[in-house]
Amino acid sequence: MSTVIRWIGWAALLAGALLITQNSLRDFGPGGDGIFVEQKGEIGRQPLWSFCLYVHVAAGIVCLLSVLPQFSRKLLRRLPALHRWCGRIYAVSVLVVLCPTGVYLAFFAKGGLAGQTGFLLLGVATFHTTLRGVTSMIGGTRDLTAHREWMIRSSAYAASAITFRIYHFAFFLIGMAEVTNYVTSLWLSILGNAAVAELVLRRRSRVPTFSSTIPSMP
Repeated sequence: MSTVIRWIGWAALLAGALLITQNSLRDFGPGGDGIFVEQKGEIGRQPLWSFCLYVHVAAGIVCLLSVLPQFSRKLLRRLPALHRWCGRIYAVSVLVVLCPTGVYLAFFAKGGLAGQTGFLLLGVATFHTTLRGVTSMIGGTRDLTAHREWMIRSSAYAASAITFRIYHFAFFLIGMAEVTNYVTSLWLSILGNAAVAELVLRRRSRVPTFSSTIPSMP
């Protein structure tokens, strides 16, 4: 049963990452709809905001796609170098691009103070957990357990981009007002994903591990 759940989780993450990639290219790519930018009004015409938005979207796509191989136990065992390089790509995209631009964009987020605070919290939490995961593997004393735990938390926050869209679509179907829907979906995705990460870690702590390779999905 646990193997089936892991496969379902990995497939859902893959589907979500591909869907976000497709939607982002449709809206922000060459010849895209540009609906999101148009909705921002005056701020959408400011060069700094536009630059941060486009590089944030690009970094988000790289982030989600690079984290996918990290959740395959077979890939990590057969191609350990793949884990290292995907991890580096993920860390750089998150720490250097995704979070800094995300924090800036948060000040202009929809949903007023609740929306802005949510995105600020998400940016800080993603940066913090990723940095802790990276630093746990730097230096002479490498802590694989801490690395695994912090990167699971980081991945959970990164995946909030997927769960946010799921909640948003579900609440749209039941007729929830747009602003309420937006803020509710945002906070549910942040807090819900954080809770799931801690549940996963608690469950893993009860299961003996016989490999230094980071535990993962399929």
